[in-house]
This record gives sequence, C-alpha cells and structure tokens, in this order.
Amino acid sequence: MSDEIFVVGNSWSIPSLEAPKPAFDILGLKNRWEKAGVTLDAQAEFIIDNDLVNRYKVIWLVGHHHRVDPQGNGDYLLPYWWGPDDKWGKLVQDIWFKKITKMPWYLRTNALFVKAVLGVAKPKNLMLVPIYRPNIVDEPMIKDSACIWRYYLRDLAKDFPDGRGHIDQAGHNYLAPRLASEIQYRWKISLTLNG
Repeated sequence: MSDEIFVVGNSWSIPSLEAPKPAFDILGLKNRWEKAGVTLDAQAEFIIDNDLVNRYKVIWLVGHHHRVDPQGNGDYLLPYWWGPDDKWGKLVQDIWFKKITKMPWYLRTNALFVKAVLGVAKPKNLMLVPIYRPNIVDEPMIKDSACIWRYYLRDLAKDFPDGRGHIDQAGHNYLAPRLASEIQYRWKISLTLNG
C-alpha cells in the first residue's frame, strides 16, 4: 500500500548523518520528490505539473516559505544564515524582505501557491504537514483546510535535536508511528514500521 503514497519533501525527509533512516524510509514510502530547502512554489508546481493528487495520496512537507527563487530555476537566495558559506542570508533579510518586498505580500503569495494545490485536492488525497512555526498553513485563506495535519515537525527538534535544527534518528523513530497512525486514520492505509 505504500506505493499509493507520494511524499513531496525537503531536508526533513532526506537522510542525513544524524538521521540515516527518516520516518518516511521507516514506513517504506519510496515514491518521493525532495530537495533540501525547496520553495513552496517549486513544490506546488511539481505537484500540479505531475498531477500527483489524482495519481497518489500526497504527503506535502510544508516548510520553507521564507526563501527566494527569483529566477524560478532553483538558485535559491537564503533569507537566514545557512552555515559558514552563506553569503546571501543577511543581504536577503535586509534587502529582499524589508526593501524590495514586504512580508505580508510574501506570505500571501506563498499561501496562494498552497491554495493552488488545495484547489485540485481533497483530504482523501492530500495531507499537508507543517514544519516550522509560524507556517504558511496558518494563513487565513488556507488555515481551515481539512488537508492540514496540525503536527509541526520542528516542535520535535526540542526533544530530538540533531544540531542543525532538524530531528535526529530518535526523532524520526518517534515520528514514524504517529505518521503511520495519521495515514491509517485519514486514508485507511496500514503501513508497517521498517517498511
């Protein structure tokens, strides 16, 4: 049954040194498209262009709504410090979000990306999983969608930190049965731990 589910992820679903077997691997979810730090518009475009919600049950990890991809080609500008090699974080914070654009506009446009997917989906074929607080799923135009699972993944990082702001392997081990339970509840699909 795991082949009925497609995960549209980001760094939270990709294996790392601190979490070599993410919850999605533990549950045997192999249909995935994931890129570290991917923007919501790119994820929405992928879901719509590939007609995912009509072909699968889609789990969409909704995270990076404060990133910029002005050329639409994946050359992301980072609005926050992203390690010692980040030359853009401070500049983007000071110029992009404060001078060129305004945060209410940015939140509204990102909510529209999510709403575009919600327009072709129903709770029977889409589950939005928010990562950070605040999250775009809390925006007024989409906050009441039954597609949203109100389980903020970043909250787990308090108890299961990996040192990079994500969760470690113990956190993914903790998340996996909860995600499996939600999938059973929503979609009546039983997943076993360890695939």
